[in-house]
Amino acid sequence: MGRQRVVNKGITPLEIAAQQIVNLTPQEATRRGLGFVPIGVYKGQAAFWDLDKLVNQPLALVEGLYSLDRLDDRDIIQATIAAGAAVGSVARARLTVPSGELWIINRLVLVSPAESGAGVGDVVQVNFRIKSWQFPDTRLGTTVDDDGRSYWSADKGDASLNTYTVDLPAQGELGQELRLATGDVITLVATLTGANAGADLTASLTPYGRKVKVLVE
Repeated sequence: MGRQRVVNKGITPLEIAAQQIVNLTPQEATRRGLGFVPIGVYKGQAAFWDLDKLVNQPLALVEGLYSLDRLDDRDIIQATIAAGAAVGSVARARLTVPSGELWIINRLVLVSPAESGAGVGDVVQVNFRIKSWQFPDTRLGTTVDDDGRSYWSADKGDASLNTYTVDLPAQGELGQELRLATGDVITLVATLTGANAGADLTASLTPYGRKVKVLVE
């Protein structure tokens, strides 16, 4: 017979206390003697410790150090304007962070297609939106798009095949990597201008970065 492994099924006092304080307010927990609420001094006045600032926020600074996977051309999304589509037609494609994942993105590469034929004039312009940016596209605007604010103030694209590389940590961009948690969405937006589409016209967006360990819920 193989060696048997002994499993400790005991419950420690700390685990019992943790079970007892679930759904209790700090006031009720301290009244029952199950713990205490640390009090400090902030700007000359008594203040409770903020565990979010003390624990969670510092952890968010190191989440990106635990790389679990990479984001690359295997995560490309595409938006296609169909042949015959009228000027002003819009196609969108969405990239959603799956449940339990945290993404750190440092680069986005967008490609706008060339017109369907020389001189046709069916130009597809591209932009992308970040759903967690719940602000109007313009500073004085009042309407918020369901997919969040557009990254560029104006769409990009002309009659040629174009590639736009956005290095997010660079000066003039975000200045840092983009942190996207579970449920966050990046949306590629392709808009037809100039003339009706003479053929299918496909734009793409590729994210680059890494999937990292979730330390802060």
